[in-house]
Amino acid sequence: MTVDVLTEIEIARRREEVAAYAADPDNATTWYRNIKRVQWETPRPLQAGSRIAFVAQFLGRTIAYTYEVKEMVLPERFVMATFEG
Repeated sequence: MTVDVLTEIEIARRREEVAAYAADPDNATTWYRNIKRVQWETPRPLQAGSRIAFVAQFLGRTIAYTYEVKEMVLPERFVMATFEG
């Protein structure tokens, strides 16, 4: 069985504002309800090489993982990869 899902939302803000908000780890608990805690492992400001630890609840389980920012060219591109977890 194939399932295709498409969701869209239009945000009445400039692309730069949306990108800055979505890329800021301190906002993650606001826009992604499964993330319960965010902890910076490297000093601010956010940049390539920054590492951020997240704790999330998903399907009744607690998941802890750390992302590392690989590339940050806002508002065009923001790339993170799992560093640990």
